[in-house]
Amino acid sequence: MTSIAILIIEDEPLIAEDIKQTCLENKLSVAGIAYTFEDAISILEEKKVDYVLLDIQLGDSNDGLEIGKRLSQEYFIPFSYITSFSDAKTLSHVKLTKPAGYLTKPFRNRDIIIQIELGLDIAARLKKHEFASLKHINKFSLVELSQREYEVVLEICKGKSNLEISETLFVSMNTIKTHLKNIFSKLDVKSRTELINKIIG
Repeated sequence: MTSIAILIIEDEPLIAEDIKQTCLENKLSVAGIAYTFEDAISILEEKKVDYVLLDIQLGDSNDGLEIGKRLSQEYFIPFSYITSFSDAKTLSHVKLTKPAGYLTKPFRNRDIIIQIELGLDIAARLKKHEFASLKHINKFSLVELSQREYEVVLEICKGKSNLEISETLFVSMNTIKTHLKNIFSKLDVKSRTELINKIIG
């Protein structure tokens, strides 16, 4: 993993340096250490970054959540949170940012490497479905899919069950079943397997 560049976003210098040493000892390069929101954005704009280790609380604010949101929606870089928080409210906010991993402090150094390896693996598998844009899928549909139906299709491609999709999209099981019925009708398929085969071609 020598070509993998890690960005560490952590406002506690000792922890940040410990994470950096762990990365270097495991032959990972470090794109930089950011102690603030501004530092993080600067590095993301200027350097090659393959994976981010991100603290939720930077100083007195939860700027890490905003960075996580941008990583998912703007930079498309996989990341793991490293934080002291594990309460239900925090986790509800975390889910919306779609991290590849979540690690609570205190942690073992080996846990950092596991987070990176698993997170990169998840990101690589998801990239296999990048071709499945809404525009691409609608080429095969009798009636164009809605944005929400498209999101359901992407979750199906990830192999998620109806329950997992409902939890990911924060809607009821009945809503997911309705979406699936509409999706199958619009794409003229009768099963998940048939759906995936159709859009993959």
